[in-house]
Amino acid sequence: MGAPRNLWYVRPAMDGLRSEGWLRRALCDAGRHLYERGLLGPTDGNFSARVGGRYLLCTPSGAHKGRLEPGDLLKLTLDGRVVSSARGQRPSSELKMHLAIYRLRPEVACVVHAHPPCAVGLTVAGVSLERPVVPEVLFALGAVPNVAYTSPTTDEVPEAIAPVLARCDAFMLARHGSVVLCQTPDEGVQKTEVLEHTAKITLAARIAGGATPLPEAEVTRLLRLAESHRPAPAPTPVGAQGGDAALVDAITRAVLQRLKG
Repeated sequence: MGAPRNLWYVRPAMDGLRSEGWLRRALCDAGRHLYERGLLGPTDGNFSARVGGRYLLCTPSGAHKGRLEPGDLLKLTLDGRVVSSARGQRPSSELKMHLAIYRLRPEVACVVHAHPPCAVGLTVAGVSLERPVVPEVLFALGAVPNVAYTSPTTDEVPEAIAPVLARCDAFMLARHGSVVLCQTPDEGVQKTEVLEHTAKITLAARIAGGATPLPEAEVTRLLRLAESHRPAPAPTPVGAQGGDAALVDAITRAVLQRLKG
């Protein structure tokens, strides 16, 4: 008998069960990939991921994201208190934004904030990808709005992003960078690549003479199609209500249900 169909949809939640060591390495790999692909500068961007129901890992402030080692990452409580830090490093200066996302979106397990140059450049020109020129980004990311510029590292950032968090899993901070809400660091890297690829197509179209966005009605239709093709919601991830034990039970029930189907 072949492998059960559609079991992959529980993978994001199962990734939440990965060890802290696995998450540390995955975050470092994400930093290296983003840096090597030109999606952030040496000390730009920041990433974090939940560890169990009480903690998160976060990149240190001012660190070269392409050279991170697992021990460089800080471990914090979900209210921002540092639990462990190599060499007394400080957490990312954008920690307030990360904490706000985890508080308002408890199902999110990882946040990847990068500085993809073409996507950021479009925000400087006042161009949004919320109505893109190509459909693929809507299936991969959903709507990607621009959030009005606020001074980085300040309380203004979490206040500015709050309205879009309820409806979006990715957005652009104007003149600053991209933010992707995801389940694993690798997923965040891939979605950042999709965002920048879409920005490159948009920029090429504008240079060639015109970058007409998809009609609003078509965007709405594509978002509905994307939702209909999206796999069933994963069980509550680590960090939401119930903790690790509840997550294991939820995953087990989901797998058994799929096996029966």
